[in-house]
Amino acid sequence: MSNKLVKSNVQGNNIIIDDGAKTYNIKNKRGQMLGKFTFRPSDTNIIDRYEEVAKFYESYQMPEKTGDSEKDVENIRKAENDIVEKISYLVDADAKESFFGILGAFTVLESGELFVENVLSSIATVIEREMNVRTQKVKKRMNKYVAKYHN
Repeated sequence: MSNKLVKSNVQGNNIIIDDGAKTYNIKNKRGQMLGKFTFRPSDTNIIDRYEEVAKFYESYQMPEKTGDSEKDVENIRKAENDIVEKISYLVDADAKESFFGILGAFTVLESGELFVENVLSSIATVIEREMNVRTQKVKKRMNKYVAKYHN
C-alpha cells in the first residue's frame, strides 16, 4: 500500500473511508422534491437483508378487525410501524423519515398499488442497478489483470 494512499485517507485523527453511500432525491411525478434518502445500495449484506424482509412481507398477517375502531386504528398503526421498521432495517437507514413522512405505508396510490410497495420496488431497482454497475466495474478491472492468461 502506498504512503500516498494512506495519507489521503487520514486527516488528523480522522480516518476517511468510502462507505459506498449515495444520496437519492425523492420526487413526485411532477418533479417536485419531497425529500432525500441516503443509503449504501451496493452493500453486499443488503442482499441477505432483502431476502429476509421479503420473507417477512410474504408471511405478514394484518391484524383482524375487532369492531373496536380505536383498537383497529392501533392495530393498523402497529402494522405500518412493523413494515417501516423492516424497510429501515433493509436499507440500514431511517426510511420512516425519508419515505413515510411523505405518505403512510398503506396509502393506496392511483395505480392501486400501496405506497409501501412503490417504495420497496424503487429501492429494489436501485439495489439491482448499483450492484450491476459495480459488478461490471469489478469485471473490467479484473479483466485488465487476467486478460494475459486468456491467450
